[in-house]
Amino acid sequence: MLLLLGAVLVAASQVRFPVAALGWVAAVPWLRYLRTTQGVRARVAMVAALTGAWTIATMKIASEPMFLFLAPAFALPIALAQSGALLLWDRLHARLRPGHAVLLFGTSTAVAESALYSFTEFGSWGAAGYAQLDDLPLLQLASVFGVAGIAALVGSVAAAIEHALACPDQRRPAVWAIGAALGVHAFGVVRLAVSENAQAPRLEVAMVATDSDVRGFPLPERATTHAWDEALRERTRRAARAGASLVVWTEAATLVWPDEEDAWIAALAATAREAGVDVVAGYVVPLAQTPPRYRNEARVALADGTVLPAYGKVHPVLGEPAVPGDPDGLGGVAHEAIARAWGTLAVAVCYDYDFPSMGRLRAAHDVDLVAVPSSDWRGIDPVHGQMATVRAIESGHALVRSTRWGLSVAADAYGRVRAWRSHFEGGADVVLAGVPLLRVATPYAWWGELPLLLVWSSTVAAALWLARRRH
Repeated sequence: MLLLLGAVLVAASQVRFPVAALGWVAAVPWLRYLRTTQGVRARVAMVAALTGAWTIATMKIASEPMFLFLAPAFALPIALAQSGALLLWDRLHARLRPGHAVLLFGTSTAVAESALYSFTEFGSWGAAGYAQLDDLPLLQLASVFGVAGIAALVGSVAAAIEHALACPDQRRPAVWAIGAALGVHAFGVVRLAVSENAQAPRLEVAMVATDSDVRGFPLPERATTHAWDEALRERTRRAARAGASLVVWTEAATLVWPDEEDAWIAALAATAREAGVDVVAGYVVPLAQTPPRYRNEARVALADGTVLPAYGKVHPVLGEPAVPGDPDGLGGVAHEAIARAWGTLAVAVCYDYDFPSMGRLRAAHDVDLVAVPSSDWRGIDPVHGQMATVRAIESGHALVRSTRWGLSVAADAYGRVRAWRSHFEGGADVVLAGVPLLRVATPYAWWGELPLLLVWSSTVAAALWLARRRH
């Protein structure tokens, strides 16, 4: 029954349309199960049940091209990472004081999440913080400890509740953990309130939709791609007439044939120069059909007609046959922050911003705004767009995410949404937003996951030392 309850809570509180309140207690049944069972067989059953729970949660985002049969493959790494945190707590919690055991599970959950997006290509999917995307005050914690810091808090609350259930006469850890959660919310409220009084220039940006339906092979006819190009150029000109200083196309907004790429770049430069607007244009260039291979890139065309070197998508989605780009982007570190009259600009492409390190790299170059051409699918609308706003909070910059088949969103450095539109709502093909360019220096951009790693490692070391003393 505990495994079943845990599976229901995970499936209901994660990925798409999460019940946020359940995220705070989702780990309680798993911890209770480990406390009340013994043996390897029981632990294997827990890992299997957790994998099943994450498979069900992942099924909530299944729609073409992410089909149901792929859900277990995406769920397994998340389940294994979380199982590692649970099993470490199971091994060590009895050797620590209750408060330290609570902290052990919280930080272990955070370290497991950070390991997933730091050392694998699965990104930050499954992060506990993404179950709380509508709680903007709580999300401000990401400016200090990143999205993994939210996992540490949520995990600590769950462990404290489980300890109170196991030892009713020891409620102090629960009081402290819940008090910490309330304190974090208070911090977030104050941070947001103070920022409202900050003076910052406002940049008019436009997110431009595309008619492109390119998603693989067979490739469209050339006449079709040329029609996509003309529609994009017309919408760019219209956005400029409406007052936009920056226009962002989607990922794969068009397909550019290799033998036409020079002419396409020249046409992009002419459009930016004639409209007097900076353009971030996402596109793909087919390289081979057997096996499939293409470049997934973005070009920045400045208002004076200058076109910068291409930025290649650094983190292609698992299974995407794209050539990975240079992590430095736009030909080198010197181009990471593009100086404009209105501020500094940087670029990323869609899945790149599922990795917190990509935001920190841009923060290191004092970027004011990051343009993220993106392409999603129905199953991850709106959650994938909302996830990207957490990068803005972590690294202290504004965000413009123009998205094909998903949520286009513009947000400030505190994650406050200034405009959004889902592709599936129809209607406007140009979305305008006034985005405050208020660059914020955040602790997380400076120290990353280091504080969480230090607390976690010291807690583990203390447990091992106490165990050795007792023996």
